[in-house]
Amino acid sequence: MALRLPRLRINRLWLLIGAAVILGVLAAFLSVSYLKGREQRLAADLAQKAKGGPTMAVVVPTRELPKGTPIEQKLVAAREVPLDLLYDDSIPAEAFDKVAGKRLLKALLPGRPLRYSDVQDDRAKDLATALAPGLRALTFDIDETNSFAQMLKPGNYVDLYLIAQDPAAPSAGQEIRALLPKVKVLATGQNLSGAVTQEAAANQGRPASGYTNITVEVMPAQAARIALAQQVGRIRAVLRNPEDDQEPGFGRLAAAALFRDGNQPSVEYFIGGKGGSGTAAPISINMPNLNIPGLSAPAGQGNAPAASYSPGQSAAFAGQPAAIGASIPSVPTGAR
Repeated sequence: MALRLPRLRINRLWLLIGAAVILGVLAAFLSVSYLKGREQRLAADLAQKAKGGPTMAVVVPTRELPKGTPIEQKLVAAREVPLDLLYDDSIPAEAFDKVAGKRLLKALLPGRPLRYSDVQDDRAKDLATALAPGLRALTFDIDETNSFAQMLKPGNYVDLYLIAQDPAAPSAGQEIRALLPKVKVLATGQNLSGAVTQEAAANQGRPASGYTNITVEVMPAQAARIALAQQVGRIRAVLRNPEDDQEPGFGRLAAAALFRDGNQPSVEYFIGGKGGSGTAAPISINMPNLNIPGLSAPAGQGNAPAASYSPGQSAAFAGQPAAIGASIPSVPTGAR
């Protein structure tokens, strides 16, 4: 005969109450843990603020170091310094191996954070590393005039002008346009520095002076303008002061404008005759568009040519108004 066990009946209400108690205890434990962690973090932040804010361990000299001293581990130490007192190029303590053995470019005081700019940079220097992000280098040929007799140096600034003929007005002749203002010269020939010594030039197998092209620093769109200008005309460089920020002052100048000021109408007087005869010399007066009865050209023949006459001797002036006589300048007569 099988053994029958009594069934255990569990009240669901008590089951729910038990689960709620367990969850409440767990929630209370998690809340207390969070609050304690938050309290510890706040205390740490307050402690850091009391010390001057967040800090970073950087390399500092332990004593005064003169210029040219090699960086060795026995000469430096790690020091906690507030972040707001550090330069961007300060050397962290964990990056000491990057500068170990390099020489100082200047003297340092003890306790001052060591910077990358304080040590010698032995990385290879080339034109690409000299360019800032977003800029481009463009080289174009120049002549003796554009190089200012080989006196143009890297670091100078020039204004670039384009001399060409406008395709839209081929009969107007050549004109000059302001192409780009204040362009920095990066290199003259293969020289990236301000000067080339005879010894350095000999080591590179080239003369100390003499170059036929320059490299300028421009934006990509400006590089495109210069490249196109090289195909349509000649580029002229004009040296400028690096502290001068003024614009060129004009946009374009046509060749014909150079000759307009010399075409203004004028009246020429030709006075001749020398000697002691006492007779007044003839006076040749060029008076265009002056309508004088007896001297005017016939109809259809345009203006009359300039007449040669002497006041008081030509019948054309007889009976003329005083205004006409006043328009004729007084010219000395007789021998001079």
